[in-house]
Amino acid sequence: MKKTDAMVWCLGVLLCAITFNSCTPVEINSQEVSKPETTPALNNTRKKPSITNKLGPLVDLHHELNLQPDMMSAPCDITDFGKVLSGYFEVLVKDPLFDLELIAYYAELHQKYVTHYVGDNFYGAGGEYNMLAKKRMRELTRFWGLNREIRLNGQHTASLDDREILTDMIESFDRTVRNRDEAYAKTDLLLDINSRSPNIPENPYFALDAFTRPNGLLVIGDGLLQSLTDVGIEGDIAFSSILAHEWWHQAQYENGIDWKLMDQFPDPALRNRFSELEADFAAAYFLSHKRGATYNWKRIERYFLLSFNVGDCLPDSSQHHGTPAERMSAARSGFELADAARKRGFILTPEQIHEKFQEVYEAFIL
Repeated sequence: MKKTDAMVWCLGVLLCAITFNSCTPVEINSQEVSKPETTPALNNTRKKPSITNKLGPLVDLHHELNLQPDMMSAPCDITDFGKVLSGYFEVLVKDPLFDLELIAYYAELHQKYVTHYVGDNFYGAGGEYNMLAKKRMRELTRFWGLNREIRLNGQHTASLDDREILTDMIESFDRTVRNRDEAYAKTDLLLDINSRSPNIPENPYFALDAFTRPNGLLVIGDGLLQSLTDVGIEGDIAFSSILAHEWWHQAQYENGIDWKLMDQFPDPALRNRFSELEADFAAAYFLSHKRGATYNWKRIERYFLLSFNVGDCLPDSSQHHGTPAERMSAARSGFELADAARKRGFILTPEQIHEKFQEVYEAFIL
């Protein structure tokens, strides 16, 4: 990999860390936003003030990006998924209107909004996964029977280009504005920037989230779905795989005390790797089970490809999800577990899945 490409990829990884905070356990304490996002046909009425330097301070939380030299010698090669992300970031960085503070501002606003939003939802840029989402949510609820209510929010780049939604975000989460009129004023300045850029906020980076929270929330962003389809994964497989993976994190939240993950893995990086690989394992079990999504071999192979591609090469990061080889190994092991029980058709409980993965982790991954 060329040095320039590597630097763009590293910047992409670090930018991604701002947004793609996929499964970090964070408790929700803030009030939720309840203004409904009712339809994929987003309202896009704009005012067109001339661009000024009066945007004022952005959000209080400031992100600093530091390129670390050791990232250049990561212990595995960049995957096709990494190359797709690198392409998104390269285009974004070359945009004449690229501004790192603005990008971080949008990323943080958007993540907070989808975290606290309560209302109507759609999945995919045009709602193309709506029916699949309902189907998979029913199947997963029946499959594992967790003792919690789980809800799914969609994240959309178009939300950052909608005057009312963007104003909702700013009014709710930007503490530098005092009322809705000030929020509208800031929104209109941002929409002027948007109108003059082909990348802000159309670039998939701006909806790259996929994460879960202990209160039963799951989030899937259009940008992540697009990045996986750009790799060659069918959209329905990408959506189902992400949903099943994030759903398993709800099982981990529900059983975390009994499973003693904090005691077993005091190091955050190792704990996160275990949790993510177990979610890959459990997702494959659900996807291929005859009482789950009933994926045949051809379709589960696409899930293996997805699992391999979303592995990362940053084992010392607290957000480490497992290397490409580890993630594919975990997914294949989950498939084999489901395949072994195909004739009998019984469903292992979350506790039994956890025990089985412990065996796989110790025998093959460690």
